[in-house]
Amino acid sequence: MITLHGFAVSNYYNKVKLALLEKGIAFEEDLVLTGKPSEQMLACSPVGKEPYITPEHGPMCESEVILDFTEAAYPD
Repeated sequence: MITLHGFAVSNYYNKVKLALLEKGIAFEEDLVLTGKPSEQMLACSPVGKEPYITPEHGPMCESEVILDFTEAAYPD
């Protein structure tokens, strides 16, 4: 299952969340604030940006890359 990390105030987070909901992709949400990035966040998003996702194969950051991934992995 995909976990979406970030916070709902971000338009980029909401763009990814909307795409996941529209495609009917099961996901969990994890609140992550970017004020002081943790080591775990930096391991998944080296620049310390949100949103990022952690699908089965490993972390992925940048909303446009995430949207491209979801379109390729879940074309229906």
